[in-house]
Amino acid sequence: MIVDAALAGLPRTLIARLIGVSEPDVSRTLASDKAAHDGNLHPLSLTPLDVIDQRDAGEIDSTLMMERLRKISYTNGHVPMVAGMPTDAYVRGSWDDIEFAFQQDKLTFDEYSALFEAHRQQLKSAL
Repeated sequence: MIVDAALAGLPRTLIARLIGVSEPDVSRTLASDKAAHDGNLHPLSLTPLDVIDQRDAGEIDSTLMMERLRKISYTNGHVPMVAGMPTDAYVRGSWDDIEFAFQQDKLTFDEYSALFEAHRQQLKSAL
């Protein structure tokens, strides 16, 4: 949010006031983002849950939400291996957001089915 606001041209003092943090907090966040991206601010990419939340908040409609969600190249979650042995951890993939949203009734069955089919087609084309 801070990086996106700065990229939109809002002054740091206004950003701090709008989100309820100090101006030094905003400056540190921006400096950290610049350090991580070769001195340039880098907008955060939206997760599938972010896009779904935008629809739930009324910022976008269902058609635009589905359009954006269909364009995502989803990753699947996995259990990491250490020295050839599976660990007791789980690394979430972006498709886990779709599963979670469906379980929480944030996606209809038809929306989930359409996304599932699009994801399946992406997996087939990757083979």
